[in-house]
Amino acid sequence: MAKASFRVFFTEHDNGKLSGVVIRRRTTFLEHDAPATWGDSEDDVLAGLEPALTKAVTGSGAARFLFQEELQLRRVAVEVRPKAAAGGAWVLGTRTIPVRIGFAAWQEKEIWRVVVPRFGWSLALEDVDDAGDILRHAVFSAMLGDDPASVFDFRPARREWIRVWELPHLASEEDDVSGEDEAVPPTVAAVAEDWTLKLRRKLAAPPVGDVPAGVALCAAIDRSPPRSILLIGESGVGKTALLRKAAKHLADKSKGKAAARRRLWATSAGHITAGMVYLGMWQERCLSLARELGGTDDWLFVDRLADLLAPQSDGATIADLLAPAIIAGELRVIAEASEPELARCRRKHQAFVDAFDVIRVDEPPADVVIDMIRTHHHRRDPEVEWHPAALRRAVALLGAFRRDQRFPGKAIAFLDWWNQDAHKPPRQILPGDVAAAYARWSGLPIELITDEHPTGRAEIARALQAGVIGQDHACDVVARALARFKTGLDDPERPVASLLFVGPTGVVKTELAKQIATYLFGNPERLVRVDLSEYMTPGSVGRLLEVGGGATSLATQVRRQPLCVVLLDELEKAHSEVFDVLLGVLGEGRLTDSMGRLVDLRMAVMVMTSNLGAQGRAAIGFGGEAAPDFGAAVRGHFRPELIGRLDHVVSFRSLDQDNIERIVELEVAKIRKRPGLPQRGLTLWVSAMARAWLARRGFDPRMGARPLRRLLEEVVVAPLAVRIAADPGLRDRSIGVVTAEEAAGAPASELVIALP
Repeated sequence: MAKASFRVFFTEHDNGKLSGVVIRRRTTFLEHDAPATWGDSEDDVLAGLEPALTKAVTGSGAARFLFQEELQLRRVAVEVRPKAAAGGAWVLGTRTIPVRIGFAAWQEKEIWRVVVPRFGWSLALEDVDDAGDILRHAVFSAMLGDDPASVFDFRPARREWIRVWELPHLASEEDDVSGEDEAVPPTVAAVAEDWTLKLRRKLAAPPVGDVPAGVALCAAIDRSPPRSILLIGESGVGKTALLRKAAKHLADKSKGKAAARRRLWATSAGHITAGMVYLGMWQERCLSLARELGGTDDWLFVDRLADLLAPQSDGATIADLLAPAIIAGELRVIAEASEPELARCRRKHQAFVDAFDVIRVDEPPADVVIDMIRTHHHRRDPEVEWHPAALRRAVALLGAFRRDQRFPGKAIAFLDWWNQDAHKPPRQILPGDVAAAYARWSGLPIELITDEHPTGRAEIARALQAGVIGQDHACDVVARALARFKTGLDDPERPVASLLFVGPTGVVKTELAKQIATYLFGNPERLVRVDLSEYMTPGSVGRLLEVGGGATSLATQVRRQPLCVVLLDELEKAHSEVFDVLLGVLGEGRLTDSMGRLVDLRMAVMVMTSNLGAQGRAAIGFGGEAAPDFGAAVRGHFRPELIGRLDHVVSFRSLDQDNIERIVELEVAKIRKRPGLPQRGLTLWVSAMARAWLARRGFDPRMGARPLRRLLEEVVVAPLAVRIAADPGLRDRSIGVVTAEEAAGAPASELVIALP
C-alpha cells in the first residue's frame, strides 16, 4: 500500500502568483479553514503551509489530512447570476457569468469523496460522474445574487494541479524522524542550511535526471575512510543539482530507526564571514565550525573553492583555518570549481587542494538534456505535452545561440522563464512555439534563428541600411557576417563577428553598431560601448576588467548580458596592454576579469572603430568619392596578430549632400517620437529647402555629420519647446520647419518654425 502523504491543491493566478490549500478528507461543523497561503513558487507556498499544517494536526492528529488514494483533478463549468443595479435598487440580474471550479475526487471503498478547495466543501457521492451536476447546482445557488466583484474572484485560473507532499515528521509516528529535532550546533546553525531536511520536507526541488557524476558522488560520500570532494565543471553543467542528489542520498541513508543521522549542510565564504567585523571573529567562527562538524557523519558544502582561498581583510584565508581538519579527514567538505579555477587554486595552496577527491562534471549529451527538459516541464505543468521535434528545437537553439552557457542549466533557465512569461504555452508545444518563445527570451529576431523564415545577406543588409545612410557597402559586409551566424557557419569558439570600422569622423560608424544591436536584439541598449581613448596609459587596462563594488567595466557588462554588441571606439589610441587583452577576446572569445574568472564573449559582436588613414584626405567634403581602402594604414599601425583575428576591416565612405539630407530626415523622425509631441497630438514636418539648409549647416569637413544633432536641438527643438511652453493649449496641430524665406510667405494661420 502507498505511504500516506498530504495533498496540496495549487492554483496559478493571472498575476503569476500561486495559492495552495491543504486538502482535508472531510470538513466538520464549525471547523477552521484548511491551511492555505500564497507564494511566488511551489516551494514558497509549501514553506508557508508547513507551520499552519503543523498547528492544524496538533492534538487531533494528521489523519484528516493524509491520503493513500490517488486524487483526481476535475472541473465543473457554472453560469452564475450576480446582482445588478436597476431602478435604484439591487436586483437579481439577467446577465450570466461563466466560472470554472476545480475539485478533487477520490474513492473510499464503495463511495467517492469530493472536495472543493475554493469553497471548503466536502461531499460523499455514490457515483463520481454525478459530481458535476451536484456542484453546478450548489455553486449556482451559493453565488446567486452575489456581488459581481466576488464572482470575479472565481474567474478561470491559469492552471490548477494537485501535488503530493510528504512530511514524515507530521505524517506518521512510525516514520523515522530520529534526529529531526536534534539540537543543531550554534555555529552550524548560524552559517549553514540543512539541505537533507529541506528535501525530506519537500521544500527543495529534487534533482532532474541522472548523470554518471551523480553515481560517482554518492559512491565517494559512502567510501571509508571519507575524503573531501571537489566537483569540477563549468557553470550550468549541474554541479548544484548533484549536491541535491547527494542530500537526498544522505537522507535515504538516514532512514530507519537503526540508521545514523547524516546531513548535508550548505554554506559559502560570504555566509561564514558575515557580521564578523572585529579582529579574530571570523577565524574563531571557522575553528568552531570545524569543531562542531569534525568527527561526525555530516558533510559541509562550501560552494566555490576559490572563495575559500580569497584573502580576508587581514590577509588570511578561510582555507588556512579549515585545512588542518580537512587534510586530516576530520571535516568532510564538498566544494566546486571550474578547471581554470582549479589550476589557480593549486598554485595558491597545493596541499589544501590535494586533500580533495576530484569528480569532473561534464555537460550531458543532447538526448539526456531532452529527457531533463521533458521531466522538468512536466513537474511544472503536467497538462502540457512537448512534441519530440519541439524538444530537439529547444536544444538546438540553446546550443547554437547561447554558447556562453552550459547544458542543462541554460535549458532549465529557459523553461523557468517560459513558465513565467505572459505568453503561456499551448496544450502541446510545437517547434514554432519554441522558436517564438526563444526569440522573446534572447531578443534575437525569429528570422535569424529559424530556417522557416528565410533571411539572407540581402535582407539583413536592407534592415541595417534603413537606419544607416550612405554606407551600403559597410552594411553589406556586416550582413555577410550575420548571415554566417544564422547558418551556424561562424566559428563557435570566437565572437560572432570581429569587425574594424575605419573611416573619417562623423560617417555613422557608431550608428551602424547601434543598428546591429537593434537588429539582433531589438534594443540599441544592448550595445556595450567603451571609449579606448580613456585607456592610453600603462595599467589602465585593469579598469576594463574590474568587478564588484558597482563596477561598470567591460567584463561586468558582458557577464551581465553576454548577447550584446561590444563597441570599442578609437582603437588606435589604446595602450599596448589593451591589445594584449584583445588578442584573447578576438581569438578565443574569452576575457579574464580581475577576480580571475572567465567572461564569455563568444555570443558578442565585436565592433572596433578607428580614424586611421582618414586624416588629411581631400575627399571628406560633399561630393567626395568613395573612401579608399584603409587597409594599408591599419596594417601599418596594428600588430599582425591582431589584424589576423579580425573578420573584416570595413571602410566607410565620405557622406555627400543627399546622404546628409536623409540623415536629417532620420533625426527629425526621432524628434517626432519624443513624448511631448504625440502626447499633445502635434506633428512635425520639414520642407525640402529647410532640409537642405540643415544638411549644409549640420556638416563639418572634420567632424562629418556629428554637429547635426546639436544644430537640430538649437534651431528646431529649442524654439519648439518655447512655443509649446508659451501656449499650453497648443494641441492637434501640424508644425512646419521652414527657411526664413518660406516663413515670410507662409499664411498667418500656418504654424511654422523659421530657421535663422
